[in-house]
Amino acid sequence: MSSQSAPLSGTVPDEKAVGNGEDTASDIPTDPPVNNGKYIKGFTPFWHDRLIEISLVLSMAAYYAIGNEHLGTGFLFQLNPLNEFISLPFLVVFAVLCWCRLSFTVALLPLSLPYYVYQKTVFSHYSFSLVEIALWVCLLVALLQLLLQRQSWPYWLSWQELRERMGPFAIPILVFLLAATLSIFVAYDKIVALRSYREEIVEPILYILLALYCFRLRQDVTRLLLALLGTGLMVALLGMIQYFFFRNLLPVESDGIRRVHAMYGSANSIGLLFDYILPIGFALVVAKSLYKPNTWAFWKYRLLAIVVCLAMLYVLFLTQSHGAWIAIAAAAIFIAAVSIRQRKVLLIAIPLFLIVVGIAFFFYHTRITSFIFDNHVDVRNVSTTTKRLYLWKSALNMIRNSPWFGYGMDNWLCHYSFNKICFTPQLHHYLIASDPITHVQTGLKFEPNLSHPHNVFLHVWVSIGIFGVLAFAATLLLFAWLFIRTLRHLRAGETEKNLSLQWMTIGVGAAMLAAMVQGQVDSSFLEQDLAFCFWIVIVALLVLRAISGTTWRGRIKGSA
Repeated sequence: MSSQSAPLSGTVPDEKAVGNGEDTASDIPTDPPVNNGKYIKGFTPFWHDRLIEISLVLSMAAYYAIGNEHLGTGFLFQLNPLNEFISLPFLVVFAVLCWCRLSFTVALLPLSLPYYVYQKTVFSHYSFSLVEIALWVCLLVALLQLLLQRQSWPYWLSWQELRERMGPFAIPILVFLLAATLSIFVAYDKIVALRSYREEIVEPILYILLALYCFRLRQDVTRLLLALLGTGLMVALLGMIQYFFFRNLLPVESDGIRRVHAMYGSANSIGLLFDYILPIGFALVVAKSLYKPNTWAFWKYRLLAIVVCLAMLYVLFLTQSHGAWIAIAAAAIFIAAVSIRQRKVLLIAIPLFLIVVGIAFFFYHTRITSFIFDNHVDVRNVSTTTKRLYLWKSALNMIRNSPWFGYGMDNWLCHYSFNKICFTPQLHHYLIASDPITHVQTGLKFEPNLSHPHNVFLHVWVSIGIFGVLAFAATLLLFAWLFIRTLRHLRAGETEKNLSLQWMTIGVGAAMLAAMVQGQVDSSFLEQDLAFCFWIVIVALLVLRAISGTTWRGRIKGSA
């Protein structure tokens, strides 16, 4: 469906406008509709839209790769006037396609997330990540369309309509933004703080505003979630290539293990990204369907989801990221529990599960304790779990001395340790080299470049202060409340439309759960890709609420 004819209301569109009757899993029609003459000759609307999507991806990829010296040393990647001249037409093609299908472009933006480390020089010495370039093109196109078309713009929303779409989320998001803004003024390195503020706060929030304007149909949310799955598949493929063909080039870490990291500098970064993606694939695999298991309609999307999930699970195993394993396991259990519809079965299943866990812990508590505290031990016999405990103490000491406004975005290292990344010999450093009571070495002095306190709440608090962490916590509570409310509303009926919305709702809920579980031992938010993923999951739930017709207040229709 053309993005220029999207319905304007937040209510459920007419079923014929949403998709065909076989669209339970992905809402992308598999039976190409008849050409009505409004598309390129020889292409049906279905294949016309697929061509647009492929062209969007390829044009931006070509612009990003040509002349990007961070991607390699070959002639194609070297920054010179010739390559810049060659790459610009691809950016123009991307902008034109974005003009024609703005909602498509916004939904496919997650495909650009993992490459933020390898920035492209756009002008002079100004470099930006792939996701930033794509986002600002989308914003510029949306602004030009709005100025030219005004209220006839297909995505037009009045202030009241936008406010209704955001609901109670508007207040904590605004407080979070203001707290992050104030933290810039207290930062020691204001240049670094301002850059992180742009990459991890402003741009992700601009994205959710753009998505709230552009996403009107369930196909839009489906395309967004499938783009996330595509992102996970790309990272998984790169991880497998790295393991099978370049294993000897992987550095041996302090615990003596070679771990794949794909395009990231850390294997844990893969696990943190997969926290936001794998649960969506799990939800699609187990999604309830009106079709029988012996039909192709039942399996056509599940098989693809199974392949993607298996590839991601294999690479997740290669990362040896225990936090990610636990987080993904928690998400899988959550999806299984939510998928049980009968309350009596659920009331029996939960105690049985707890009993099994208790028995397992009783017989294998030594192995479980060893797995938590003795794995990933460095040459000094200090585990990463022990280091985290002292790292958290360091963060709490920092918070105690500056609780209100924090220390500024990405300014942790300036106050944490004596290091060369943020060289601050004149400042007091909070790194705990030895236990103040036992005087046992903590092992932290051998890793002075740890860039965050390895806990999402401590990270937010240290970076932007108490108002920021309270707004962050409020956003999570609202997310949980809205998830429950939307799912209860969708389960009032077993229509095909509701089933397709249900798996997406369950997927984004499980994704947020996995991210916050690993976030207790790592940072699952204040990185550019993770910040976008966090707000993408939230905006997906907000749009699902609007499409399903779930109200913000009052009794849920059809609920007991």
